[in-house]
This record gives sequence, structure tokens and C-alpha cells, in this order.
Amino acid sequence: MVKAGVFLLARLHPAFSELPMWFWTLFLVGGVTMVLGGVSSIRYTDMKALLAYATVAILGTLVMLLAFREKYAYEAFVVIVAAHALYKAPLFLSAGIIDHAYGTRDLRKLAGLARRVPLVMATMALAALSMAGVPPTMGFLAKELMLENFYQLYEHGDLLVGGVSFLAAALAALFMAGAILTLLWEAFFRRQSDEEAAPLHHAPAFWFVAPALLLTVLGAVGALFTGWYENLLFAPAIAAISGESVTLGFKLWHGWTPVFVASLAILALGIGVFLARNVLRRAFAGVPARVSSLAVYDALIDLIYRFAFRLTTLIQGSPMAPQLSVTLLAGVAVMAYALFFTNAETSVVLDSLEIPSVTEWVFFALAIFGALTTVHARSRLSAIIAIGVVGVTVTLFFVVFGAPDLALTQLLIEVLTVILLVLVFFRVRPDPQFGRDNRTPLRVFMAFAMGFFGFAVVMINHLSQVGESISPYFIENSLPFGKGANVVNVILVDFRGYDTMGEITVLGVAALGGYALLRSPQLHALRQRINAVRNSRTPAPEQKVVETGHD
Repeated sequence: MVKAGVFLLARLHPAFSELPMWFWTLFLVGGVTMVLGGVSSIRYTDMKALLAYATVAILGTLVMLLAFREKYAYEAFVVIVAAHALYKAPLFLSAGIIDHAYGTRDLRKLAGLARRVPLVMATMALAALSMAGVPPTMGFLAKELMLENFYQLYEHGDLLVGGVSFLAAALAALFMAGAILTLLWEAFFRRQSDEEAAPLHHAPAFWFVAPALLLTVLGAVGALFTGWYENLLFAPAIAAISGESVTLGFKLWHGWTPVFVASLAILALGIGVFLARNVLRRAFAGVPARVSSLAVYDALIDLIYRFAFRLTTLIQGSPMAPQLSVTLLAGVAVMAYALFFTNAETSVVLDSLEIPSVTEWVFFALAIFGALTTVHARSRLSAIIAIGVVGVTVTLFFVVFGAPDLALTQLLIEVLTVILLVLVFFRVRPDPQFGRDNRTPLRVFMAFAMGFFGFAVVMINHLSQVGESISPYFIENSLPFGKGANVVNVILVDFRGYDTMGEITVLGVAALGGYALLRSPQLHALRQRINAVRNSRTPAPEQKVVETGHD
């Protein structure tokens, strides 16, 4: 369960491993997590808390290894997953058994458990040897492969990444070794507990301990027989991560290599951490709470939430026009980046343009005139008529280029749109406060930006063929599959029937929603209140007094 995110990263590795952002994100986040988890594990006296932080260190190690594309990194990754499962599962199971038997997992209340629960002691001792990386356990093989990967990077010239990775992995490993030796000594082998010793309530039966013991034995001796299963178990996983098949040949002994010497040094320093455990715990206890890892993590999460709130307020806490401007400008920025800052062949698009004919120039002028008239119209009716002219001009383009069906559809849509707009604006009174303001330059910029965006999308999609064209498929299968010679109609009704049905449904729902809003009693009451306020602000005309001779 806790490795689900790591599994997802491993599956995405073939697609993103060549990106610098992938490398630095996984390298930094994984490395910091590895060191913090390993160093923090020594401070806890609760068995499961100690083991949990050691697990955090392993998860960080796996994430950091996924930043690399070397063979040793892949091998270390899969072996660490297997080794961690075979020693950490028995450790957690044994911690649960002790909690069940003694009613506590607190190391300060436990001592001398080796004589009372020897099977649990044997299980945890074997698992601890693998977690500390003592030869010839699976943990030792995993640690060797991990250190070998970082050492190879350093040896081949990547001094910064290789050196920092090697030192970080060694630091996390020696603290994890010290932490697990602390757990083993304080719970099972020392004679006197720090506090009042917890009594034994339920002596665990053999079959209660057997599953954990079986797993830990596999982890302790599994590295001796990797030749039997490495290409069956590990090779497919490495192939899924790297994207290519591999053949493995793990060895426990490579001679007195620098990595092996470093591994022994890590064990020795881990014993030193174990001996200095009380000093380290007091040092951790003296750290102010505001700079602890938990406080920093909570502060970081709060900062993310505050940033998200401010960003959401900025983008979506304003009227509709600014919100749409932010969204549309994001699309324009992506298009501009694709055209001017990548290897996109924009010259192909420009060179492929043809000089328009006289008829096309007339249509261009008519469309531009209609658009300008729409912007400068003083009444809504004039603006609706002008924008209808633009739509009719597009219809004429379809007629000229031999698409009468599309022209008819476009014309019907334009007529329907004009009618709907007239009906809607007839019911909605204009705002007397509306007029030019200081946002006009921004609106002009948005208009030109979206014009550029639409032009670029249309031209690039038309002139840059990415894959095989699907037009021949529709032309060949329109009659036999759709039983219609009109390809456009068959596409809309048969091949894309669900799309058309969805569009009709959306339009119908939108029409019903608009009708409901216009007929809403609340909206009617609101309009009445607005009108009352406006009338109260308008001075009433002076009334003439007519003398009639009556009181």
C-alpha cells in the first residue's frame, strides 16, 4: 500500500526519464526524504514509529533511484523493493505480536524479551540483520547495488550528483542500522528497562509467529540463491521500468571493492550510532518544535493551501471576463511557446500561404467590417445584426469552397443565434453604467491574442499532418456503413452520433436553464427592486397645482 506512489513513478519512468524536471524532482525529493527518514528513525521509542520512519527512508531511496537511467539503479530499485518487503513486513508483524503479548510497543517499558519470546526475537534479529545490510542478506545485496550505482556515477565524472547521492545514502543507511540495533537491544537483550517493565499477558504461539519467521528467513538467505529466480522475478520488473529487456547476474562477492569497504564502514558507523543513541535522542529532544520535520511539513502544507487560495481568488474570484482572459491567455502562451521557442517549422506554414482571390478579399473586408461594427455598435440590436453579418460571411466562404451542406448549417445556426440573442436581450435591460473604462486596452490585447491563437491553430492543423489522414476512411465507408452519400451528414449522425447527441443535449439544457432564469420569481423580484432603486434616484418632475375652488 505504501509503495503505490512509487509503483506509479516506476511505471511512468520510461515516458519521463529523459526530462531534466523528472530527474531533479525525484532526485531532490527522494534524497531529502531518504536522509530525513533515516536520521529521524533513531529518535523514537515506539517500535512502529521507528520502523515507519525507516520505511519513509526506503521510499525516499526508491524515488531517488527512479531519477536515474543506469542499470545499477534499476537493479537496486527492484532488489530494494523485495528486500524491504522481506524484512520490514516481519518487523512490523513482530511489533504487533509484542504489542499483543505485552500491551505496549514502547521500548522504554520492554527488556529481556529474548528469554520470554525467543521465536519473536529470532524473527526480528534476522530481519534486523537484513535491514542493517549485513552480508549475505537481501538487504546487503540491495545496499551494495544502490551504493554501486552512486559510485559509478562519481567514478564516471558526475562528481556532484554521484558524490552527494553516495554520502546521502550512506548517512541514511548508517542511521537505519543504528535504529534497528537500538530496537533489537532495548527490547530483547538488555536486562533492565528504562521504566516499569510491562508484564507478559499472552505468550505468542508458534503458528502466530510462523508467517513473520518464514518471511524473514527468505530475506536472510534469499541473496544466496538469486541465480534461481533473478531473471524470473527481477528482470521483467526492470524491463518495465527501463523499457528494454535485461539479463541479470547478481553476485554477493566482488572482492574488496570501494563499495564493499564503504558498506562495512557504514555498518561500523551504524554501531557507533547505536552506542550514541541516548545522546542523539537528547539532541533530537532539544530541537525546537517549530523546526521539527513534522512542523516543517505542516507549515509547507499550510503554505500550499494559502497559495492555492490566493491563486484561486486571483483567477476565479473576479467577474467572468477576467477569468476567461486568464484561461485564454494560458492557451495563447502555450501556442506562442510552441511556435517561437521550439523546433516547430513555422516557415512551412508561412511558405504554404497563397494569395487570396478578389472574392475572398471582399469576404475578408465584409467580415472585418462586421466585427468592427459589432464592437462600436451603440445598441444591442445593432451589435447583434453586425455579428450576424460576420456569420453570414463565413457561410459565403463555405459556398465558395464547395461545402453547401456546411453553408446551410452555418446559416441556420446564425439565424437561430440572432433570434435567441434578440429574445434574450429584449428581456434583459441594459446597464446604464456600462461604457468605456480603463480595461479597454486589455480587451483589445485579448482580441488580437485570441485572433492569433485561432489563426495559428487552424493553419498548423491544416498544414502539419501529424498522423495518417482519416478523411479517406469516412469517404470510403460513408455509403456502406452509414447508408448515406453525404459524408458530412453521415459523420455527424452515425460516426459521431454520440457527439452530436451530446451537443444537442447541452444546447437544450442551456436553453432550459436560460428560460428558467428569465422566468424565475427571484429574478423577477430582483429586477423590480433594481427598477425601484433606479426610479428612486431619478428626480420626479414638478407637478403643477391646479386650483379648483374646492378644499
